[in-house]
Amino acid sequence: MRLVCPLILLLMVPAFAFAQAQEPRMEAMVIADGDSGSQWDAAEATMEPDGTHAREGRAMHFHIDVNHETGQPDYPIGWPRTNTGVPAEYQDWRRWDFVDFWLYSDTSREELPSTPLGFIVRSPDRPNSFSTTLSDARKGEWTHFRFPTSDMPNPAECTRVQFFISESNYNHGDTVDFWIDDLALLRYAEPTIIDMHPLNRVQYADAQVVRVQIDLTGLQEGETAEVLAKLVCNDSPVRQGSERLGPGVHTIPLKVGGNMPVGQYEVQARIVGGDRVITDPMRVISSPWEGEEQ
Repeated sequence: MRLVCPLILLLMVPAFAFAQAQEPRMEAMVIADGDSGSQWDAAEATMEPDGTHAREGRAMHFHIDVNHETGQPDYPIGWPRTNTGVPAEYQDWRRWDFVDFWLYSDTSREELPSTPLGFIVRSPDRPNSFSTTLSDARKGEWTHFRFPTSDMPNPAECTRVQFFISESNYNHGDTVDFWIDDLALLRYAEPTIIDMHPLNRVQYADAQVVRVQIDLTGLQEGETAEVLAKLVCNDSPVRQGSERLGPGVHTIPLKVGGNMPVGQYEVQARIVGGDRVITDPMRVISSPWEGEEQ
């Protein structure tokens, strides 16, 4: 196993659309950058620390000379790639919220192809690896990428990370350079609502309950936080309720009594004691059963 030297630090980073308030703190563990001492294997390419393009210090420079005549004998138009191992003690990503990195791109071409670079998080059970195309990369620019670990099929066993290109997307003789910086795991360092919405964004006026789904993170194992959910119409509260919740997805029921006026509403949620308010619209329409005997 190649050694990686993870670095833990606290960051203040944007998270989710919300009413103006201080951003939640995030904790980061650097998996690899040009200064971390991480070691990378490369095939049909090179991967070395380099300071030509780095957000600070050095980044990892992934260089490819596209050649449609060499490479693996069976696949001369192949897949130049680079990867690094994740030490066993850091392979469980379930308690992290995101994998995050920055990418600077350059090429001899006028612009990158539509599928310029691939990113994979390997798992021992290969079909459960996470794979995506970094289509937002742009020549001569830094691009920020962030992927929720909840999107990964097996976040409990993340053994390697890999970047690769398909030479079929490039012309013979192209040169391609990517600088990868601050490849890290991120998690919220305080109770944070990362998603909130009414289970039904259109409700009938005679609904008895409005159910609000909350996705909560930033808690240690066994910890809870009190979450307040509120239904608002014309800036006036209609109903509110609170519950103590642990990490994960929960539902808070707001009993509205079956007589809501038709109109536009807003659902709000926040951590009790905090000033960061998440909002989402909801609409109330006339019930098709209005006026019928119950």
